[in-house]
Amino acid sequence: MSELQRRFRESSLTQEFLHQILSLILIVVTTVIFYPLRDVMGTAIIALLYLVPIGINAAFWGLGAAILSAIFAFLTLNFYFIPPYNTLFVHRSQDLLILIVFLGVTIAISQLVGRMRASLQAATAREREAVRLYDLMIELAGLQSEQAILEVLARQTRLANEANVSIAIISLVENEKAPPQQFKAVSSASEFNEAELGRADLVAPIQMSGKFIGELRIWRRSKNFSTADLRLIRIYINQAVLALERARLTRATTYAKILEESNRLKSSLLSSVSHELRTPLATIKASISSLRSSTVEWDSDVRDDLLALIEEETDHLNLLVSNLLNMSRLESGALILEESWNALSDIIHSAVKRSAIYASQHHIQINIAPNLPFVFVDYLLIEQVLINLVSNSLKYAPKGSTIQILTEKANDQTILVQVTNEGPQIAEEYLDRIFDKFFQLEKPPAVQKQNSVLGQGGTGLGLSICKGIIEAHGGRIWAENRPKGIAFLFTLPVQSRQQPSQAVILKETEK
Repeated sequence: MSELQRRFRESSLTQEFLHQILSLILIVVTTVIFYPLRDVMGTAIIALLYLVPIGINAAFWGLGAAILSAIFAFLTLNFYFIPPYNTLFVHRSQDLLILIVFLGVTIAISQLVGRMRASLQAATAREREAVRLYDLMIELAGLQSEQAILEVLARQTRLANEANVSIAIISLVENEKAPPQQFKAVSSASEFNEAELGRADLVAPIQMSGKFIGELRIWRRSKNFSTADLRLIRIYINQAVLALERARLTRATTYAKILEESNRLKSSLLSSVSHELRTPLATIKASISSLRSSTVEWDSDVRDDLLALIEEETDHLNLLVSNLLNMSRLESGALILEESWNALSDIIHSAVKRSAIYASQHHIQINIAPNLPFVFVDYLLIEQVLINLVSNSLKYAPKGSTIQILTEKANDQTILVQVTNEGPQIAEEYLDRIFDKFFQLEKPPAVQKQNSVLGQGGTGLGLSICKGIIEAHGGRIWAENRPKGIAFLFTLPVQSRQQPSQAVILKETEK
């Protein structure tokens, strides 16, 4: 700031000199006006009239200009209005008394008016600074973007200093390995060409933690910056730096929370899937050990049953692993859709065929509307959605009930798919939450008693994965209660999307 202070002192001296010249000119003008009247009005009256320009000088140009004009008026009054004229000699004692009293009164008036003017200016400046700082802090509150903070700094600085253009530039280093990030904000009262601006009228450094990170440049018509202007600019910069540090700390805190949540998620995931993975593995291990045992002779029927059980549990394990992989891809935003034109009927029949091994105790009906158009989707992911929905229906529907898959055109742009079952209805407040991660509904006692190859529990990931996949395709999925059960419905767009979809971040259910 030493360069700024030097420039300010130079500009202040120039401004003070100009004020003093103007105060002397005003005394000269007053003298020219009163000079023809010196024989008509007495010396005392003219001395009183000289107090008017001196008071004006004090009110408009400060104490220094007022005292200088008082001394100059004292000499002018003596030289032109007190006999003998055109000399500084005073013959009469009463004229000398008038001069002494005049000089004392003018200096006293200059001091009083100057102090009042300074007090008024200081009070006005403090009020203006308080209002401007309040506006700045209100705009900075809650900002988390460096660019937004710089834009507020540039705009508020321009408005506070009545500048034409203000530019804020910073360079931040997030970590030692990453290159510095450059941020720049420009605030202008009108259109301008930055290349033609030339040297800024004021360049203030921006420092964070003692390190230079950028600068604030200001161009304005009045080249002179007062002490109050410089102080306000420094306060503005300090507030912007505090906002930048707050934004970085907030990001660091958020990142720490994400890491903590990620660790908690891993723990929850491991505890949730450990049982689900252990059960089919234990069944497969036991069946294979039994088949390899030489102590027992298995007849062909029992051997076929054990092999069928191994196949069922292997498919079950494959379904669990597929869900876990899809969930991790959705979470990381790495789910890539390999879309192509497919017949929805082919996807449905393939999903039902893969689910048939679990549906030995249920009936699956397929009703596909005629003349359905092709859909531009990822075949395997949509098949996974249907498998998950059928699997969920098999878990909660009573033994011997029917699972229906219906398809129809919702409109010219959308196909509607419904998977309905005869399971217990879901409370209205849970219809949306069942698509959250790890959210599970307890099975009714009547359903818990039935022997399901899919087990009694689950990871709580199947429906959330369905939601992520369907929304990634540009569709929508939801659940509805029906008179004889519940239905899962989802839509798929008929036409291909022009831009690739973004993976949907799964929402975890509140504990």
